[in-house]
This record gives sequence, C-alpha cells and structure tokens, in this order.
Amino acid sequence: MAKKRRRRRIRKQTRQLAMIIFGLFVLIIGLVIFQLVTGKGRSKGSVITVMLDNAHGGDNSGYQGLISEDEYNEHVIDELQILLENDDRFRVMRTHEDGQAMAVSTRVEVIDEAGPDVVLSVRCHNGDSPNFTTMLVFADPPASKYHDDSEALARMITEVYTDAGDAPQCGYYYYHPIKTGYYQEHLVPIDDKTDYEEESWDLMNAKAPVVIVSQINVNNEEETAEWGTEEGWKKAADLYYRALVNCYKAD
Repeated sequence: MAKKRRRRRIRKQTRQLAMIIFGLFVLIIGLVIFQLVTGKGRSKGSVITVMLDNAHGGDNSGYQGLISEDEYNEHVIDELQILLENDDRFRVMRTHEDGQAMAVSTRVEVIDEAGPDVVLSVRCHNGDSPNFTTMLVFADPPASKYHDDSEALARMITEVYTDAGDAPQCGYYYYHPIKTGYYQEHLVPIDDKTDYEEESWDLMNAKAPVVIVSQINVNNEEETAEWGTEEGWKKAADLYYRALVNCYKAD
C-alpha cells in the first residue's frame, strides 16, 4: 500500500510539474509574440535598425540658397551612415540612394516593407527670411501608434543639440488647407498632446516611428558657414549618432 501511495504521489507531482513547465512555455511564447508584434520590450544590446531618409534628391533638389538642400542632406546622412555601420549595435538602411529622386509615397512603401525600428529624415528650410535660424525637430503626432518611440528620439536629438550649444524647437507639424494649392502650417510644442485632427508630414504615415529634422536655413550665412562644410556635416552626423546611442541605450 505504501508503495502504491508513493507511486500515486509521484505521478501527481509529475503531472503538476508538467503543467507548470507547459504554462511557462506558453507564457514565454506569448511574450515573444507580443514583442515581435508591438516592437516593445527590446532588450539592451539588441541590434537597432535605423532607416535614414533624405527629404530630397535628384531632380527634386529642395531649397536652393547659399547651399543646396539635397546635397547638404546627403552629406550629413552619408557621415551618419558611416558612424552607424561602424557600430555593430546598429543596422542602417536608406529609403533611397544619393542623387535619387523618390516620391514621399514611395519612400513610405520602402519603410513599411523594411520595418525599421526608427526613421530619421533630414531636411532644411529657408524660413520667412535669412534671419530665421531655428532648428526644428518633429515627432509623430500623439495620435500615432508610433508616437512614444518617435517622441523619445525627437527629445533626445533636441537635448544633444542643446548641450552642443544649439537651441532646437521640438514639437509636432500640422497643416490644414486654406484653398486649392494653399495651406496653413500649425506647429505645436512637444508637450502639447492635443489631437488636432489635422494632417501632418506624409512621411509620418509610415508604419514605423519617424523623426523629421529641419536643421538649417539654406539662406543664412552663419548657419551655412557652420554646418554647410565637411566639418559641419561630420558634427551634425556625430550629434545624431549620440542621440541614437542615448535613446536606445546602446552602450
């Protein structure tokens, strides 16, 4: 009798252990699926895929002034790509190559197919006058499902550039039509989480966190002298690189 009771107890304990192991297995699989679907829970040390985007290129050369917008963007992105490729914590991609014109809708398709962790798009502005020198950093609007990751990088870029002596404005870009062919821009600060139900950058329709930086005024002599040189491109790229490292804690 004692042997039978012992065997029954062993079988019961074995079943309980099997159920516990099965439960843990299901939990682990569930967590893995959740992370793959949502992109959340990325562990420290994971490879971060960064997609770089030049807002212009080819026949679409962007603003023209003391420097050409598309060429400036290319130089900065090229330098940043080198930094990221030399760091095995990152994987770098491009929406399109240097000198290539690509519609925003096509770039969105490229992003959606690639599925990067984040997209950094570099552009310039010409402002209302050559005296407009503010660097603008835009995150996905609060209503976007990718807002949190986008906001984190936008804030980090702003912080890094501020520490370097610049004074960027960080926020959201909206616009609404006034009449055919005309629209009114609406810029709001990063802490304003209001859902304005207005259009934003078309690139932010992509299925990934997107940060768009409008860095310099192509008609401002001081800014183009500081940033529109090889030294300036490298400095800009290094600051973006630092922001990415800090944001994703790739240390």
